[in-house]
Amino acid sequence: MKKINLSSKKKFWFGWLAFLVANLLIILITLLVKAANPEPNVEAWSSQAWSSAGLFLIKTVYVSNFLAVTPLLLATIVFVGYMIIGRGVKDSFLGALKTAIGFLLLGIGSGALVSLARPVFEAIRKLGSSAEIIPLDPYFSLSQSQEFLAHISQNIKSGIDYSSLFTFTLLIAFIVNIIFVATKRWTNTNALMITGHIMLQQSAVVTSVFYVLLFRQIPIVDGELNAGSQAGLVLMSGLFLGIYWASATTATLKPTNLVTQNAGFAVGHQQMLGILTSYKLGRFFGKKENTAENRKLPSYLKIFEDNVFTQTLIVFVLFVILFIIIIQGSKTSVLNPNWIGFTQQSGLSSWNANLYSGANFIFNIIGGALRIVASLLVIITGVRMFITELQQSFHGISEKIIPGAVVAVDVAATYGFSINSVTYGFVSGVIGQFIAVGIMIGISAIPGNTYSNIAIPLFITLFFNSGSLGIYANASGGWKAAAIVPGLIGFLEIIVVSFATKFLSNVAIADGINNPVAQGYIGMSDWNLFFGLLIMISAYSVPVAWIFVFVAMVALVVLAQIVDSGNQSKKTFLQKLFKIKVDNLEEAIAQTS
Repeated sequence: MKKINLSSKKKFWFGWLAFLVANLLIILITLLVKAANPEPNVEAWSSQAWSSAGLFLIKTVYVSNFLAVTPLLLATIVFVGYMIIGRGVKDSFLGALKTAIGFLLLGIGSGALVSLARPVFEAIRKLGSSAEIIPLDPYFSLSQSQEFLAHISQNIKSGIDYSSLFTFTLLIAFIVNIIFVATKRWTNTNALMITGHIMLQQSAVVTSVFYVLLFRQIPIVDGELNAGSQAGLVLMSGLFLGIYWASATTATLKPTNLVTQNAGFAVGHQQMLGILTSYKLGRFFGKKENTAENRKLPSYLKIFEDNVFTQTLIVFVLFVILFIIIIQGSKTSVLNPNWIGFTQQSGLSSWNANLYSGANFIFNIIGGALRIVASLLVIITGVRMFITELQQSFHGISEKIIPGAVVAVDVAATYGFSINSVTYGFVSGVIGQFIAVGIMIGISAIPGNTYSNIAIPLFITLFFNSGSLGIYANASGGWKAAAIVPGLIGFLEIIVVSFATKFLSNVAIADGINNPVAQGYIGMSDWNLFFGLLIMISAYSVPVAWIFVFVAMVALVVLAQIVDSGNQSKKTFLQKLFKIKVDNLEEAIAQTS
């Protein structure tokens, strides 16, 4: 054992020494080369030359060519994280390499997705309706947020890319989450978010949205965001997300332990507040003893649990409807002669030859839908590739800082404990959300409507959002709750987010900023309903946004003080004040048996 420990220590110190030497070499070579070859009219090796070399090192080498390059930044975070937990140089380097390649895969998938989806949504906008089609899908949203941060405004200089900002948001949020859990004696927060792909998606969306809500009126000087705007955006986004992760994950702990018979983890996903709401509402619609798990489901419903099938079906149906609207409503010719593909002036020629050259437009639509699903799968593969490394790095660091913290994992970890209620929730959510979509289509047809979009949920939103809510509604109200609550929440989600995304795009465009939700929004209950309400209120003005963002953070802190996590040794002040009953875990499980 002693030999193993000595070997681990050697790897640790050797790795850090190698990292330090590499950076010292970069610094030394850069300073010497730039001091010897300064700008015109500056004498070599002069104090001015050394000063310029130092600025070049910081601004160009470390900021522009490292901190602003997301694959390199994430790879370095993984490398440093692995070194901290003693994984050695080889494992740290391999983890960093996989991280960089995974993020590049994400970029490839995002590029393909945007190139296909954007022309269709642009063609819809040209028809004259101010209502936009907003796909609700976290990977559409991640791609859109990257695109927005890379091209915030037409006033930003060409070549300047701020898409790395959301990585800093993620780091700040993770640190805030750690601080809250480390001080759980006062915060009553027990869970640490380690669901990396979710953390990445939320960081990208919050950074994009908060720029519009909080920082849109700060002038862009010389084609660049000033350092204060960037730092303020990252700090506010990170603080908000860190508090949300700490409080909302803790709110899922007791219901999750009831569902999983004390598996000992919390949920870290996109619908944590929705899970708490579903669990609390479930008892009003039925009895928990009448669980969905005791009922037999039709076998044909099982096919909808297949990710690829359902995703392909929904994407195909959505784009067929969109193309019918475009072909019927366009004032210019959309189809080539003999219906062989789409015309150049329609803006849809990128959909030609999706299957083969010279194909009928119907086959182009089929091929395009398949390529969109393939792009999503490439994105998911890339995300999983680098998030696996990032997650291990974060988990290892957190174990060293706060050993024994409850981890918040992907909601799919609960599905094996209550599989029938997932299907009940999925079907209920599909019905509720698409009823709301129909209503929003009707509202969008009102003449002069400039206040609503049409939000369309895709597979991930429908299955992982509504299915998850079904599990927790079933835990407190049985199959009836699982069949009703996800539909009700889903209905409200679509209504709220359809208005919220329009309010957000209106204020962005009014201030000369690109639309942060043009090609998609995250689409889960916390972000549609709760964050959507925050967007609707905050879009009124920048001062109102600052006030309500802080109000939201305070509300999340208060939530953690009120909620019974099932993992407490004593009541908080607010639990005593409001006389909230706090069960210990054994009592809670006994109540369900």
